Amino acid sequence: MRNFGFFLKETITGIRRHSGGSLVTFIQVFISLFFLGLCLLFIINTNHFVDSFLNNLEMGAFLEEGLSSDQAVELMDIIENLPGVREVTYVSKEEAFSMMQQYTTVDISDLVRENPLPASLEITVTSPRAANELKESIALLEGVTDVRYGESQLQTLLPMFYGLEIISFFWAVFTAGATLFTITNTIKLAILSRKREIKIMQLVGATSWFIRLPFLIEGLIYGVIGAALALGLVGITYDLVLKFMESRNIFNPWLVNLDVMIGNLAVMLFVLGGVIGILASLIAVDKHMEDDVYTPPFLKEGVGT
Repeated sequence: MRNFGFFLKETITGIRRHSGGSLVTFIQVFISLFFLGLCLLFIINTNHFVDSFLNNLEMGAFLEEGLSSDQAVELMDIIENLPGVREVTYVSKEEAFSMMQQYTTVDISDLVRENPLPASLEITVTSPRAANELKESIALLEGVTDVRYGESQLQTLLPMFYGLEIISFFWAVFTAGATLFTITNTIKLAILSRKREIKIMQLVGATSWFIRLPFLIEGLIYGVIGAALALGLVGITYDLVLKFMESRNIFNPWLVNLDVMIGNLAVMLFVLGGVIGILASLIAVDKHMEDDVYTPPFLKEGVGT
């Protein structure tokens, strides 16, 4: 702990000594990690939507009018045993009418004399790849009049979201690389400004890790503080988006809950920020650990005397 306190003190002294450059680095790291957080925000929500959509894809099998309850139960047993079916739920005419009423602001009962909706079976599919085959199999069953699951929307939405995920991934890689580059350059400047001091430490027998550690801690500080600031701004932005959608009564099943999102982002940003900071410092230090880089002119002149 005493050694760590020494290294931490040296790191803070170095940051204060180059306060202007350190402030610029903090701002650049914060901006880079903020955009990285936005990428992660989109990727997490997209994965959540696709996962929910794929793992909870539902199709409706509409039943013939007058089908008895025993026949409906028999149909459910047959469908439950089909490959690719996770769950089957019976929806009566009355339940279907009540559900439709919930999604409208007009009292439908005043517009129709009798319930026009058929009884149906809600079928949860394990994978969209099995949807077409299941639809054909269920449509052939006696007592089923029609089967629907929105195949046209599935074929349109999934490629679009997968494409957006790929774009977001490369954006995240680019912003992470920009953050790495920013911290690396800052650490390089810090090393160059202290090259005489570092050379003296080498001459008195300081190990390479003794020299490296303050710079690694400095990179870690840049990454962690930048991640904390980015997390705060991303969280505020996401909260405003959720509140805006809530105020406009926009149905948003594809958006992850704020608390869950902040928890996921906190882990990702702090880990990425810390790793990028340490990695950038290692790159910068290792590149400038050669003796000729650190040898001050007065020492070079005195070597031959």
